[in-house]
Amino acid sequence: MDPLQVAEEVVESSPNKLEDIYRLLAEGSFPSSFCSIKKKNLKRYARKFTLEGGCLYYVGPKKEEKREVVIDPEKRRHIFLESHLSDSGHHLGQKKTVNRIQSRYYWLGVVKDVIDWIKMCETCQNAEYHKTPSKKCKPVRAIYPWEVLGSAVHGPFPPSLRQNTHVITVTDFFTKWTEAVSLPRNDALSVAKAFSTIFYRFGSAKNIYINQSWDFCEEVSRKLGEKWNILQIMTASHTSEHTGLDDRTYNELKSSIKNMVTEHQRDWDEHLDQVLFEFRTSVNPVTNYTPFYLMFHRDIQPSPMTRTEEANRHAPMSQSNDDLLLYLSGMQEQRKAVREMVLANLSAAENQERKIVDRSQKTSQPVTSMVQDHLFGEKPLKKFRHDPLMAFKFETVLHTGENSPVVENTG
Repeated sequence: MDPLQVAEEVVESSPNKLEDIYRLLAEGSFPSSFCSIKKKNLKRYARKFTLEGGCLYYVGPKKEEKREVVIDPEKRRHIFLESHLSDSGHHLGQKKTVNRIQSRYYWLGVVKDVIDWIKMCETCQNAEYHKTPSKKCKPVRAIYPWEVLGSAVHGPFPPSLRQNTHVITVTDFFTKWTEAVSLPRNDALSVAKAFSTIFYRFGSAKNIYINQSWDFCEEVSRKLGEKWNILQIMTASHTSEHTGLDDRTYNELKSSIKNMVTEHQRDWDEHLDQVLFEFRTSVNPVTNYTPFYLMFHRDIQPSPMTRTEEANRHAPMSQSNDDLLLYLSGMQEQRKAVREMVLANLSAAENQERKIVDRSQKTSQPVTSMVQDHLFGEKPLKKFRHDPLMAFKFETVLHTGENSPVVENTG
Protein backbone atom coordinates (compact mmCIF):
# COMPACT_ATOMS: atom_id res chain seq x y z
CA MET A 1 0.00 0.00 0.00
CA ASP A 2 1.37 3.38 -0.93
CA PRO A 3 2.27 5.49 2.13
CA LEU A 4 0.19 8.57 2.75
CA GLN A 5 1.70 12.01 2.60
CA VAL A 6 2.43 13.48 6.03
CA ALA A 7 2.97 17.05 7.14
CA GLU A 8 6.67 16.67 7.93
CA GLU A 9 9.59 14.37 7.28
CA VAL A 10 10.02 11.66 9.90
CA VAL A 11 13.66 11.23 10.91
CA GLU A 12 14.88 7.70 11.61
CA SER A 13 15.46 7.40 15.30
CA SER A 14 15.07 5.18 18.28
CA PRO A 15 11.60 4.37 19.68
CA ASN A 16 12.28 6.77 22.59
CA LYS A 17 13.00 9.78 20.38
CA LEU A 18 10.23 11.95 21.81
CA GLU A 19 11.13 11.05 25.39
CA ASP A 20 14.71 12.09 24.68
CA ILE A 21 13.52 15.42 23.27
CA TYR A 22 11.32 16.02 26.32
CA ARG A 23 14.24 15.32 28.67
CA LEU A 24 16.51 17.60 26.65
CA LEU A 25 14.08 20.53 26.74
CA ALA A 26 13.07 19.97 30.37
CA GLU A 27 16.43 19.10 31.93
CA GLY A 28 18.99 19.96 29.23
CA SER A 29 20.50 16.46 29.42
CA PHE A 30 21.17 13.69 26.89
CA PRO A 31 20.99 9.93 27.30
CA SER A 32 24.25 8.53 28.66
CA SER A 33 24.69 6.24 25.64
CA PHE A 34 24.63 9.10 23.11
CA CYS A 35 27.81 9.99 21.27
CA SER A 36 28.57 13.50 20.07
CA ILE A 37 26.99 12.93 16.66
CA LYS A 38 23.71 11.66 18.15
CA LYS A 39 23.64 14.55 20.59
CA LYS A 40 24.08 17.01 17.73
CA ASN A 41 21.28 15.40 15.70
CA LEU A 42 18.93 15.30 18.68
CA LYS A 43 19.59 18.94 19.51
CA ARG A 44 18.95 19.98 15.89
CA TYR A 45 15.72 17.99 15.73
CA ALA A 46 14.55 19.36 19.11
CA ARG A 47 14.32 22.83 17.57
CA LYS A 48 10.97 21.74 16.07
CA PHE A 49 9.49 21.34 19.56
CA THR A 50 8.68 23.51 22.54
CA LEU A 51 7.81 22.83 26.15
CA GLU A 52 4.91 24.71 27.77
CA GLY A 53 3.43 23.95 31.17
CA GLY A 54 5.11 20.58 31.29
CA CYS A 55 3.55 19.57 27.93
CA LEU A 56 5.58 18.98 24.77
CA TYR A 57 4.37 20.58 21.51
CA TYR A 58 5.51 20.24 17.91
CA VAL A 59 5.87 23.66 16.25
CA GLY A 60 7.70 22.73 13.04
CA PRO A 61 10.91 24.12 11.59
CA LYS A 62 9.37 27.58 11.02
CA LYS A 63 7.44 27.74 14.30
CA GLU A 64 4.18 28.18 12.34
CA GLU A 65 2.13 25.44 13.98
CA LYS A 66 1.49 24.00 17.39
CA ARG A 67 0.44 20.39 17.95
CA GLU A 68 0.44 18.40 21.14
CA VAL A 69 2.97 15.57 21.26
CA VAL A 70 1.38 12.29 22.38
CA ILE A 71 3.67 9.68 23.90
CA ASP A 72 1.25 7.41 25.79
CA PRO A 73 0.07 4.50 23.50
CA GLU A 74 -3.37 4.36 25.15
CA LYS A 75 -3.95 8.06 24.55
CA ARG A 76 -2.90 7.64 20.91
CA ARG A 77 -5.49 4.88 20.49
CA HIS A 78 -8.19 7.05 22.06
CA ILE A 79 -7.31 9.95 19.73
CA PHE A 80 -7.54 7.61 16.74
CA LEU A 81 -11.03 6.46 17.70
CA GLU A 82 -12.20 10.06 18.05
CA SER A 83 -10.67 11.08 14.71
CA HIS A 84 -11.76 7.97 12.79
CA LEU A 85 -15.48 8.61 13.32
CA SER A 86 -17.13 11.59 11.65
CA ASP A 87 -19.74 13.77 13.34
CA SER A 88 -22.49 11.70 11.69
CA GLY A 89 -20.96 8.41 12.87
CA HIS A 90 -19.40 7.31 9.57
CA HIS A 91 -15.95 5.71 9.47
CA LEU A 92 -13.37 7.87 7.72
CA GLY A 93 -10.61 6.55 5.48
CA GLN A 94 -6.90 6.53 6.14
CA LYS A 95 -6.06 9.93 4.69
CA LYS A 96 -8.93 11.80 6.38
CA THR A 97 -8.21 10.09 9.70
CA VAL A 98 -4.52 11.01 9.51
CA ASN A 99 -5.33 14.61 8.59
CA ARG A 100 -7.71 14.97 11.54
CA ILE A 101 -5.10 13.60 13.94
CA GLN A 102 -2.26 15.71 12.56
CA SER A 103 -4.34 18.88 12.77
CA ARG A 104 -4.02 18.76 16.60
CA TYR A 105 -1.59 16.02 17.63
CA TYR A 106 1.86 14.72 16.79
CA TRP A 107 3.74 11.49 17.25
CA LEU A 108 6.24 9.56 15.18
CA GLY A 109 4.70 6.83 13.01
CA VAL A 110 1.15 8.20 13.08
CA VAL A 111 0.51 7.06 9.49
CA LYS A 112 1.57 3.48 10.20
CA ASP A 113 -0.53 3.39 13.37
CA VAL A 114 -3.64 4.59 11.53
CA ILE A 115 -3.18 1.98 8.78
CA ASP A 116 -2.77 -0.80 11.34
CA TRP A 117 -5.78 0.31 13.39
CA ILE A 118 -8.05 0.59 10.34
CA LYS A 119 -7.02 -2.94 9.36
CA MET A 120 -8.41 -4.08 12.71
CA CYS A 121 -11.66 -2.11 12.27
CA GLU A 122 -14.37 -4.63 11.32
CA THR A 123 -16.67 -2.00 9.80
CA CYS A 124 -13.92 -0.64 7.55
CA GLN A 125 -12.85 -4.10 6.42
CA ASN A 126 -16.42 -5.01 5.44
CA ALA A 127 -16.66 -1.81 3.42
CA GLU A 128 -13.25 -2.44 1.85
CA TYR A 129 -14.38 -5.89 0.71
CA HIS A 130 -17.11 -4.39 -1.45
CA LYS A 131 -15.07 -1.55 -2.91
CA THR A 132 -14.34 -1.59 -6.61
CA PRO A 133 -10.67 -2.27 -7.50
CA SER A 134 -10.31 0.99 -9.36
CA LYS A 135 -10.46 4.24 -7.44
CA LYS A 136 -11.55 6.12 -10.55
CA CYS A 137 -15.02 5.18 -11.73
CA LYS A 138 -15.19 4.06 -15.30
CA PRO A 139 -17.77 5.99 -17.32
CA VAL A 140 -20.90 4.02 -18.13
CA ARG A 141 -21.93 4.08 -21.77
CA ALA A 142 -25.38 3.20 -23.05
CA ILE A 143 -26.10 2.91 -26.78
CA TYR A 144 -29.87 2.47 -26.71
CA PRO A 145 -32.79 3.35 -24.41
CA TRP A 146 -33.37 1.50 -21.16
CA GLU A 147 -30.07 -0.39 -21.38
CA VAL A 148 -28.46 0.97 -18.21
CA LEU A 149 -30.29 2.70 -15.36
CA GLY A 150 -29.15 4.81 -12.44
CA SER A 151 -31.18 4.80 -9.24
CA ALA A 152 -31.08 6.69 -5.96
CA VAL A 153 -33.17 6.69 -2.78
CA HIS A 154 -34.02 10.14 -1.40
CA GLY A 155 -35.27 10.92 2.08
CA PRO A 156 -36.46 10.45 4.70
CA PHE A 157 -39.22 13.02 4.24
CA PRO A 158 -42.18 13.87 6.50
CA PRO A 159 -44.72 11.01 6.27
CA SER A 160 -47.54 11.66 3.83
CA LEU A 161 -51.14 10.64 4.41
CA ARG A 162 -50.22 7.36 2.72
CA GLN A 163 -47.31 6.97 5.15
CA ASN A 164 -44.63 7.32 2.47
CA THR A 165 -41.29 8.66 3.68
CA HIS A 166 -38.83 8.09 0.81
CA VAL A 167 -38.62 8.51 -2.96
CA ILE A 168 -36.65 6.31 -5.34
CA THR A 169 -35.68 7.80 -8.70
CA VAL A 170 -34.68 5.70 -11.71
CA THR A 171 -33.01 7.38 -14.70
CA ASP A 172 -32.19 5.93 -18.11
CA PHE A 173 -28.56 6.64 -19.04
CA PHE A 174 -29.37 7.06 -22.75
CA THR A 175 -32.60 9.06 -22.94
CA LYS A 176 -32.31 10.66 -19.45
CA TRP A 177 -35.94 9.66 -18.84
CA THR A 178 -36.63 9.60 -15.08
CA GLU A 179 -39.17 7.61 -13.10
CA ALA A 180 -39.97 8.19 -9.42
CA VAL A 181 -41.83 6.01 -6.93
CA SER A 182 -42.71 6.89 -3.34
CA LEU A 183 -41.68 4.38 -0.66
CA PRO A 184 -43.11 3.75 2.83
CA ARG A 185 -39.57 2.95 4.03
CA ASN A 186 -36.08 2.45 2.70
CA ASP A 187 -35.88 -1.33 2.75
CA ALA A 188 -35.24 -4.04 0.16
CA LEU A 189 -38.89 -5.08 -0.19
CA SER A 190 -40.15 -1.53 -0.84
CA VAL A 191 -37.40 -0.87 -3.38
CA ALA A 192 -38.04 -4.21 -5.10
CA LYS A 193 -41.74 -3.42 -5.36
CA ALA A 194 -40.93 -0.06 -6.95
CA PHE A 195 -38.62 -1.73 -9.47
CA SER A 196 -41.31 -4.28 -10.31
CA THR A 197 -43.74 -1.46 -11.12
CA ILE A 198 -41.19 0.11 -13.46
CA PHE A 199 -40.33 -3.30 -14.96
CA TYR A 200 -43.94 -3.99 -15.94
CA ARG A 201 -44.02 -0.58 -17.64
CA PHE A 202 -40.71 -0.50 -19.52
CA GLY A 203 -39.10 -3.92 -19.12
CA SER A 204 -35.77 -4.84 -17.55
CA ALA A 205 -32.34 -3.30 -18.09
CA LYS A 206 -28.90 -4.84 -18.46
CA ASN A 207 -27.79 -3.22 -15.22
CA ILE A 208 -29.12 -0.87 -12.55
CA TYR A 209 -26.79 1.25 -10.42
CA ILE A 210 -28.17 2.26 -7.03
CA ASN A 211 -26.72 4.29 -4.15
CA GLN A 212 -26.97 1.42 -1.67
CA SER A 213 -24.68 -1.29 -0.30
CA TRP A 214 -23.90 -4.58 -2.05
CA ASP A 215 -25.86 -6.51 0.55
CA PHE A 216 -28.87 -4.29 -0.13
CA CYS A 217 -28.56 -4.87 -3.89
CA GLU A 218 -28.41 -8.63 -3.42
CA GLU A 219 -31.49 -8.53 -1.19
CA VAL A 220 -33.45 -6.45 -3.73
CA SER A 221 -32.52 -8.84 -6.54
CA ARG A 222 -33.58 -11.79 -4.42
CA LYS A 223 -36.95 -10.16 -3.62
CA LEU A 224 -37.56 -9.43 -7.31
CA GLY A 225 -36.94 -13.06 -8.19
CA GLU A 226 -38.98 -14.57 -5.36
CA LYS A 227 -42.07 -12.33 -5.45
CA TRP A 228 -42.23 -11.16 -9.08
CA ASN A 229 -40.10 -13.71 -10.96
CA ILE A 230 -37.93 -10.87 -12.30
CA LEU A 231 -34.23 -11.42 -12.89
CA GLN A 232 -32.42 -8.09 -12.65
CA ILE A 233 -28.72 -7.29 -12.18
CA MET A 234 -28.04 -4.51 -9.68
CA THR A 235 -24.75 -2.80 -8.82
CA ALA A 236 -23.93 -0.78 -5.72
CA SER A 237 -22.71 2.73 -6.43
CA HIS A 238 -21.49 5.48 -4.13
CA THR A 239 -20.67 8.09 -6.74
CA SER A 240 -22.66 10.75 -8.54
CA GLU A 241 -21.34 9.45 -11.87
CA HIS A 242 -23.85 6.58 -11.76
CA THR A 243 -27.06 8.59 -11.37
CA GLY A 244 -27.70 8.70 -15.11
CA LEU A 245 -27.72 12.52 -15.06
CA ASP A 246 -25.09 15.22 -15.06
CA ASP A 247 -24.37 16.75 -11.66
CA ARG A 248 -26.29 19.95 -12.33
CA THR A 249 -29.46 18.21 -13.54
CA TYR A 250 -29.28 15.66 -10.74
CA ASN A 251 -28.98 18.37 -8.10
CA GLU A 252 -31.90 20.22 -9.68
CA LEU A 253 -33.96 17.03 -9.52
CA LYS A 254 -33.17 16.51 -5.84
CA SER A 255 -33.93 20.15 -5.08
CA SER A 256 -37.25 19.97 -6.94
CA ILE A 257 -38.30 16.90 -4.97
CA LYS A 258 -37.42 18.57 -1.66
CA ASN A 259 -39.29 21.75 -2.60
CA MET A 260 -42.32 19.72 -3.63
CA VAL A 261 -42.30 17.87 -0.29
CA THR A 262 -42.09 21.20 1.55
CA GLU A 263 -44.95 22.68 -0.46
CA HIS A 264 -47.25 19.63 -0.22
CA GLN A 265 -46.35 18.04 3.09
CA ARG A 266 -49.52 15.96 3.47
CA ASP A 267 -49.82 14.64 -0.08
CA TRP A 268 -46.37 15.18 -1.59
CA ASP A 269 -46.36 11.62 -2.96
CA GLU A 270 -49.23 12.56 -5.30
CA HIS A 271 -47.24 15.34 -7.00
CA LEU A 272 -44.17 13.43 -8.18
CA ASP A 273 -45.34 13.31 -11.80
CA GLN A 274 -45.57 17.11 -11.87
CA VAL A 275 -41.91 17.35 -10.89
CA LEU A 276 -40.85 14.72 -13.41
CA PHE A 277 -42.80 16.35 -16.23
CA GLU A 278 -40.52 19.39 -16.18
CA PHE A 279 -37.42 17.22 -16.59
CA ARG A 280 -38.95 14.86 -19.13
CA THR A 281 -40.00 17.68 -21.45
CA SER A 282 -36.95 19.93 -21.09
CA VAL A 283 -33.91 19.71 -23.34
CA ASN A 284 -31.20 17.77 -21.52
CA PRO A 285 -27.81 19.54 -21.60
CA VAL A 286 -25.99 16.29 -22.38
CA THR A 287 -28.15 14.82 -25.14
CA ASN A 288 -29.52 18.15 -26.48
CA TYR A 289 -32.90 16.45 -26.77
CA THR A 290 -35.83 16.08 -24.43
CA PRO A 291 -36.07 12.72 -22.66
CA PHE A 292 -39.65 12.45 -23.92
CA TYR A 293 -38.54 12.70 -27.55
CA LEU A 294 -35.76 10.13 -27.17
CA MET A 295 -38.01 7.78 -25.25
CA PHE A 296 -41.04 7.88 -27.56
CA HIS A 297 -39.54 9.49 -30.68
CA ARG A 298 -42.24 12.13 -30.84
CA ASP A 299 -42.85 15.57 -29.40
CA ILE A 300 -45.07 16.14 -26.40
CA GLN A 301 -48.52 17.46 -27.24
CA PRO A 302 -48.86 20.82 -25.45
CA SER A 303 -51.75 21.52 -23.13
CA PRO A 304 -53.34 24.98 -22.82
CA MET A 305 -52.72 24.80 -19.08
CA THR A 306 -49.03 23.88 -19.31
CA ARG A 307 -46.05 25.73 -20.70
CA THR A 308 -44.39 23.44 -23.17
CA GLU A 309 -43.22 25.92 -25.78
CA GLU A 310 -39.64 25.03 -25.03
CA ALA A 311 -40.32 21.35 -24.51
CA ASN A 312 -40.31 20.37 -28.15
CA ARG A 313 -37.30 22.39 -29.15
CA HIS A 314 -34.12 20.45 -29.70
CA ALA A 315 -30.75 22.07 -29.34
CA PRO A 316 -28.20 21.77 -32.17
CA MET A 317 -26.41 18.46 -32.09
CA SER A 318 -22.69 18.42 -31.33
CA GLN A 319 -20.04 16.05 -32.57
CA SER A 320 -19.95 14.34 -29.17
CA ASN A 321 -23.43 12.91 -29.74
CA ASP A 322 -22.47 10.40 -32.42
CA ASP A 323 -24.35 7.63 -30.64
CA LEU A 324 -27.52 9.71 -30.55
CA LEU A 325 -27.23 10.63 -34.22
CA LEU A 326 -26.74 7.00 -35.16
CA TYR A 327 -29.64 5.93 -32.99
CA LEU A 328 -32.02 8.60 -34.29
CA SER A 329 -31.07 7.85 -37.89
CA GLY A 330 -31.74 4.18 -37.32
CA MET A 331 -35.01 4.99 -35.58
CA GLN A 332 -36.17 7.08 -38.52
CA GLU A 333 -35.39 4.28 -40.95
CA GLN A 334 -37.07 1.77 -38.68
CA ARG A 335 -40.17 3.94 -38.28
CA LYS A 336 -40.37 4.36 -42.04
CA ALA A 337 -40.04 0.61 -42.59
CA VAL A 338 -42.63 -0.16 -39.91
CA ARG A 339 -45.02 2.43 -41.35
CA GLU A 340 -44.70 0.96 -44.84
CA MET A 341 -45.23 -2.51 -43.41
CA VAL A 342 -48.32 -1.42 -41.50
CA LEU A 343 -49.75 0.29 -44.59
CA ALA A 344 -49.06 -2.85 -46.64
CA ASN A 345 -50.77 -4.98 -44.00
CA LEU A 346 -53.77 -2.67 -43.98
CA SER A 347 -53.98 -2.74 -47.78
CA ALA A 348 -53.73 -6.53 -47.82
CA ALA A 349 -56.48 -6.78 -45.22
CA GLU A 350 -58.73 -4.49 -47.28
CA ASN A 351 -58.11 -6.55 -50.42
CA GLN A 352 -58.88 -9.75 -48.55
CA GLU A 353 -62.10 -8.26 -47.20
CA ARG A 354 -63.07 -7.12 -50.70
CA LYS A 355 -62.49 -10.61 -52.10
CA ILE A 356 -64.67 -12.13 -49.40
CA VAL A 357 -67.49 -9.69 -50.19
CA ASP A 358 -67.23 -10.37 -53.92
CA ARG A 359 -67.27 -14.11 -53.34
CA SER A 360 -70.34 -13.91 -51.12
CA GLN A 361 -72.22 -11.81 -53.69
CA LYS A 362 -71.61 -14.38 -56.42
CA THR A 363 -72.99 -17.27 -54.36
CA SER A 364 -76.10 -15.46 -52.98
CA GLN A 365 -79.57 -15.27 -54.79
CA PRO A 366 -80.42 -11.80 -56.23
CA VAL A 367 -83.47 -9.94 -54.93
CA THR A 368 -85.33 -7.57 -57.31
CA SER A 369 -88.01 -5.07 -56.35
CA MET A 370 -90.54 -3.85 -58.93
CA VAL A 371 -92.36 -0.64 -58.09
CA GLN A 372 -95.76 0.08 -59.66
CA ASP A 373 -96.59 3.36 -61.30
CA HIS A 374 -98.31 5.95 -59.19
CA LEU A 375 -96.43 4.77 -56.10
CA PHE A 376 -97.68 7.67 -54.06
CA GLY A 377 -101.28 7.44 -55.33
CA GLU A 378 -103.28 9.79 -57.50
CA LYS A 379 -103.03 12.76 -55.20
CA PRO A 380 -100.14 15.16 -55.41
CA LEU A 381 -97.31 14.61 -52.96
CA LYS A 382 -97.94 17.96 -51.30
CA LYS A 383 -101.11 16.72 -49.65
CA PHE A 384 -99.30 13.79 -48.05
CA ARG A 385 -96.32 15.79 -46.90
CA HIS A 386 -97.72 16.51 -43.43
CA ASP A 387 -99.79 13.33 -43.01
CA PRO A 388 -98.58 11.27 -40.06
CA LEU A 389 -99.24 7.95 -41.89
CA MET A 390 -98.96 6.95 -45.55
CA ALA A 391 -99.77 3.61 -47.27
CA PHE A 392 -98.18 2.41 -50.50
CA LYS A 393 -98.83 -0.47 -52.85
CA PHE A 394 -95.90 -2.25 -54.53
CA GLU A 395 -94.89 -5.66 -55.90
CA THR A 396 -91.86 -7.74 -54.97
CA VAL A 397 -90.56 -10.24 -57.53
CA LEU A 398 -88.34 -13.00 -56.12
CA HIS A 399 -86.32 -14.90 -58.70
CA THR A 400 -86.13 -18.50 -57.48
CA GLY A 401 -84.87 -19.63 -60.84
CA GLU A 402 -84.01 -18.33 -64.28
CA ASN A 403 -87.58 -18.68 -65.76
CA SER A 404 -89.87 -18.87 -62.77
CA PRO A 405 -90.42 -15.52 -61.08
CA VAL A 406 -92.76 -15.32 -58.13
CA VAL A 407 -94.79 -12.16 -57.66
CA GLU A 408 -96.09 -11.11 -54.28
CA ASN A 409 -98.61 -8.31 -53.86
CA THR A 410 -98.19 -6.15 -50.82
CA GLY A 411 -100.56 -3.43 -49.87
